[in-house]
Amino acid sequence: MSRHSILVLSLYEEDYMYATFEHLMSSMRAVATVKLVTSAKEAKSILLSDTPPTAVLSIDAAPTDAKYVALNYQLVRFAKAGGTVVFGCNFSNHFAFGSDGPFFRAWGLTWNLGEYHRTTVYLNKNGVPGMALAGLEPSYSVKALNLAKVPTNLAVYSPSSSSRTQSHVFPPTSVDTSQAPFAYTAIGAGFMGYAGDVNAEAPTTKVIMAMLHLSVDQVGPDRRNRNPPSRPMFGPGWFNGGTDTSSVQYIPEPVRVIPSRVTPTTPRPREAEVEARAARRKIVDQRKREAADEVKEKGNDLFKVGNYDEAVKLYKQASKIYKPLPAYMLNLAAAYIKLERWSEAEIAADDAILVDPTLLKAYFRRARARKCDGKYVGAIRDIKQCLKMSPNCADFKTELAATRRERDAKNGFDGDKYEAEDEKNEDSEDRRYKASLMFGLGREFIPESTLHVLDCPSDSEDYEHQGRKDRQVKSPCRNYNHEGCQLGKGCRYKHAPDGRSVRDELGRNVCLHFLINRCKSGDECSYAHEKLYLPSNGWWNDENLGGWQELYDFVNQELADGGFDRIGSAMNGTADIWRIRTNLDLLVKDWTRATEGSLYQSPDEHNNDEEDDDDDDDNNDSEDGEDWSHEKEMEERERNMGFSDLELNELLSHGLKPWDDDAWDVLHAIRNDHA
Repeated sequence: MSRHSILVLSLYEEDYMYATFEHLMSSMRAVATVKLVTSAKEAKSILLSDTPPTAVLSIDAAPTDAKYVALNYQLVRFAKAGGTVVFGCNFSNHFAFGSDGPFFRAWGLTWNLGEYHRTTVYLNKNGVPGMALAGLEPSYSVKALNLAKVPTNLAVYSPSSSSRTQSHVFPPTSVDTSQAPFAYTAIGAGFMGYAGDVNAEAPTTKVIMAMLHLSVDQVGPDRRNRNPPSRPMFGPGWFNGGTDTSSVQYIPEPVRVIPSRVTPTTPRPREAEVEARAARRKIVDQRKREAADEVKEKGNDLFKVGNYDEAVKLYKQASKIYKPLPAYMLNLAAAYIKLERWSEAEIAADDAILVDPTLLKAYFRRARARKCDGKYVGAIRDIKQCLKMSPNCADFKTELAATRRERDAKNGFDGDKYEAEDEKNEDSEDRRYKASLMFGLGREFIPESTLHVLDCPSDSEDYEHQGRKDRQVKSPCRNYNHEGCQLGKGCRYKHAPDGRSVRDELGRNVCLHFLINRCKSGDECSYAHEKLYLPSNGWWNDENLGGWQELYDFVNQELADGGFDRIGSAMNGTADIWRIRTNLDLLVKDWTRATEGSLYQSPDEHNNDEEDDDDDDDNNDSEDGEDWSHEKEMEERERNMGFSDLELNELLSHGLKPWDDDAWDVLHAIRNDHA
């Protein structure tokens, strides 16, 4: 019998996840020829070749993406011709709600995405057509994205009536026994399988092997480290010891609860829609959190062996997969400190403090970064904060004295008088500092607290929809933000959030101009004009509107070049934390000078206001000019029924009006002819 050949699709190129599935990959290589491809073009070429593979394993969710719809149909044809296609590994982690319908319909199936939880599941005693179940575990605990509407005879595993959800946070509850984490079905002369396990459990390796018609007898023991050591903490001993790592301690990171959104006490008319959407978002949130934590742990492993550059990349990757949690930012700060990239370490620690100002380690690491960068006033303030939180720590007292001595030695004079002046102006400095933070993440304020809620970006079709590319329209869809748009991804207008709106709990984009009482469009505005479905603890309900109205007025007066787009992404929380500080540094300084007058600044800080630029994430720098000119274009399109002034003039020159039904089609044809 010829050796099986397996084509592994990794079109999203999530190579940071490969180690997670190494147990499966090594097991497959033991009994089959395995080829991994990252290009749809190459995959299609192999599938259409004279020697196609015996089976295909997609380890990410690319086939559910509209971008790869042609490849998905190619996989369907491959299966119908006698091949086997399995979707597993990291596939379910990014399988977005809303994309399941089109995906499964292409396969001729009525399956849908179901619940997401961990529970104990049991092997189908009656067998599954086309799949050998011998050697599979009779039952095991698995966290998975389940499928609904799977016929009983096609469910490889399913929960029993005694199965309960298994969580470290929530109490056990019953589960839907009609849903299945693993399913397998005939497609023409071949087969298609789904493995919804999100954690790559060891028994799942055998399940996927069986789906691919590979012998499970060759599956060896899982030697992956399923419980890596806790992430590093650098205590005062390490701080005093410079770069000596002998005193590095590994202790568990305490769980810190970020306050949840405040829910309204009076029921809202569309509350059921809000709850349904929140439930879907929760599933996405959980999946992204787990994927991000996996990446963070890989970063920890690299940190421990001294590979700090790669650790930085993984900590930042974790922040982008999910959101910049304090745990990720603290680890990032530690790695930057090891690399002596002081400014970046300061920013990372600063972001951790922004989310949770009770983190002693964040102040401590920021103090280290500031001290090494010559920013002694800030370093001393941070060490004093550490002493407030831990008054009896002798190491902090020693470090405070050492930092003062280093400051005085560098400046050539006694800095106590400047420190006293700094204490005197502490309130003013705090206002300046908080003004800077306003641009960091665009937080939603909890009453009487600086804590804020971080949002995990959605991966829904509407969240990603920027308008049909062939229409070249950046205007928001008024129907989507008001009555609702029925065109979906076929709509020529934008459904995605942008720097001029904030997403509400119905998924609509609410006008930021409206929220600060500065919208001139009124009922004609393309964005929603309603706060009812925004979180009630947002800055939009503060008496002073979070200071944004004041800042907007200042920006409009002082900066004519797209000023609003400089602050919009900070107001709604979509700002890229790796770019926003550099882009808005001058704006923050101008604003604080205008609102507070000249602030005290010690001699050592006069030449240390460096603009930070992350070498790892310069890809977006070219977009800044486009973002800042976006406001002018948006105003043109709102005025011209979606057309820019240039497009409108082009239409008029051909005898067309912007309200003509075929205006867009004609404009598109004209431009194609010119091209």
